[in-house]
Amino acid sequence: MQTPKLRLLQDSVRRLLRRQGWEPLARLVAKTREEELAAVLSTMAEEDQIAVFRLVSGNERKANVIVQMQAPFGKRVLDPMPPQQAAAILREMAPDDMADILADLEPEHAQRILEILEGSEQVESLMQYGDDTAGGIMLPDFLALHAEDTAEEAIQKLRESGDVEMVYYIYVANEHGHLVGVISLRKLVAAPPHMRVREIMEPDVISVTTDTDQEEVARLVARYGFLAVPVVDDSNRLVGIVTVDDVIDVLREEATEDMLKMAGAGTDLTEVQSVPKNVRIRFPWLLASAGGGLVGAAVMGGFDETLAAHHYLAFFLPIILGMSGNVGTQSATVTVRAIAMGHIGAERNWDVVRKEVSIGLLMGAMYGLVVGGVAAIFGETPAYGLAVGLAMGVGMTVASCIGTTIPLVLSRLGIDPAVATGPFVTTSVDILGILTYFTIASTLVSWIIAQ
Repeated sequence: MQTPKLRLLQDSVRRLLRRQGWEPLARLVAKTREEELAAVLSTMAEEDQIAVFRLVSGNERKANVIVQMQAPFGKRVLDPMPPQQAAAILREMAPDDMADILADLEPEHAQRILEILEGSEQVESLMQYGDDTAGGIMLPDFLALHAEDTAEEAIQKLRESGDVEMVYYIYVANEHGHLVGVISLRKLVAAPPHMRVREIMEPDVISVTTDTDQEEVARLVARYGFLAVPVVDDSNRLVGIVTVDDVIDVLREEATEDMLKMAGAGTDLTEVQSVPKNVRIRFPWLLASAGGGLVGAAVMGGFDETLAAHHYLAFFLPIILGMSGNVGTQSATVTVRAIAMGHIGAERNWDVVRKEVSIGLLMGAMYGLVVGGVAAIFGETPAYGLAVGLAMGVGMTVASCIGTTIPLVLSRLGIDPAVATGPFVTTSVDILGILTYFTIASTLVSWIIAQ
């Protein structure tokens, strides 16, 4: 949710863009914090983003804005620049951010920039890791204490360390660079000057490897409340750290991506994509839904005689399909989130299914009583009430089962459940909802009337 200050800033920027008031817009950009400017840019179309970014003065401010924005903003603004100018901006970034941006650029352009940058070996080594791994988001600049250092020597190293990434605790390595412990700054400062670091450090360190998925790193930080996580290689040698600010970015990006995937809207926000690109991304998923609708229509066609004899049943079809669809979407959303957060393991899958089915059954019973009561009162015969109420209860129960099971099956098959859950759940619930409703309703009404 935007604050009043951000809304006012956004309105001001948009108004000046429409009027092409470049001078007042440049003054507004100059006195706006980079974080606020990035928040406003993230809601604008691509061409407007680039127009405003050109008014940002200073390489450091430009670098900060690029880092605050989501990919591929860096590619959009840096690819057209001469290598010298792009390199000057990239020099103002942390190595991990620089590596991420360079990985998005055109390979030839990125290579020319790397040739200009001094000491680019560190950045090139980071680019070898996957974008979505701990190695890809870690900071290689850190301070590691030696286990045999005294507290006084360790504090002196802190004073001489300069501008390295450091939170409230420092990691300890042995003579081979292997991670052996962690120590808090408070404990280090309070220790007697002659005491060895190995005597006051915590030897049980939770770490990740360079190929650990960034979502797993984020879950680890959230679970233990860490401000940083050490990253080690295959031999347990300390190679970097992932700080909490990078983890927050990961959580935000993954949450946005999963929501858009579930809706079949791609992985980028609508406002920063062109109309043709949005159509190209969404069309296949809507085609799947259209296909499911056609199948549902075909299923309904098999009950022509039932509709002709009991046309009142058609009045309640939209509410039954709507309620079943909502329940299925709720169950799917809860399940996908639980999978993404690591709350569901293989041994707990059936527990989740049973719980969601129980919820669907209980809600189906309650709404079945309400809607069935309305159908009994206003229908041609009280039999409609029983048929509609039972069909709604069964439909909502089936929908909750489908919404829970499909993400679990996709996850077990190694498919991202966020990508296909939405279309699969919607289509399945509609088809099975129609089949369940007319099967129960036609059978029950015909039997009751015959008695």
